[in-house]
Amino acid sequence: MSRGPLRLGVLGGTLDPVHAGHLAAAHAAAQALALDAVWLMPSHVPAHKAAPHASPWHRFAMVALAASEDDLLVASDFELARPGPTFTWDTLQALASDGVPASQIFFITGADAFAGIDTWHRYPDVLDAGHFAVVTRPGHVMPAEALAQPPVALRLRTTGQPESVGAQTPTNSPAIWLIEADTPDVSSTDIRQRILAGKEVGTDVPASVAAHIRRHGLYTHPPAARRLHGKD
Repeated sequence: MSRGPLRLGVLGGTLDPVHAGHLAAAHAAAQALALDAVWLMPSHVPAHKAAPHASPWHRFAMVALAASEDDLLVASDFELARPGPTFTWDTLQALASDGVPASQIFFITGADAFAGIDTWHRYPDVLDAGHFAVVTRPGHVMPAEALAQPPVALRLRTTGQPESVGAQTPTNSPAIWLIEADTPDVSSTDIRQRILAGKEVGTDVPASVAAHIRRHGLYTHPPAARRLHGKD
């Protein structure tokens, strides 16, 4: 692109299902950090969470539906195509091996997940594998003990105008960007529970994703009879 190399956002997780909060966080990070695209990347076997309720096929299908309605977003099977547990370190290293340098990768995560960064695989080395865009809602403060950890504190930055991003960090080295955004207070767990109870999800998921969930009976009990590629 004329203004410089690709700036790639990566929003991972189980995305079970992808919802309005995920999409709002992607846009908040893109606006604050001048990102060119955000990959929605469902994990295969999450390292820090229970196994997803929907199969990889369905989770990728829902991400693809959401991305098809938004020019910023790209559905990625980067982690689904790899066996074993999904570690952020491995994903960022694989992206680097594919030619995306750490200075151009922005891993988007919520403040609640980042608060446990010291438990992540290969911490603190993982902080040098790419930028971290930590999105928090107004009034939700990151725990002081998480911010005070020396590997974190040394890398903390706040976002300003997009053109200033990168200039604040020596040689554009990976940093931790704190982004406050008024994102919807919604969770995949709550959406699944409402579906199980026979309630509507409203606008908490894109309409196309809601239609996919209904069509295939996802998050219901007993498992739906309809299958996608033979998987429930």
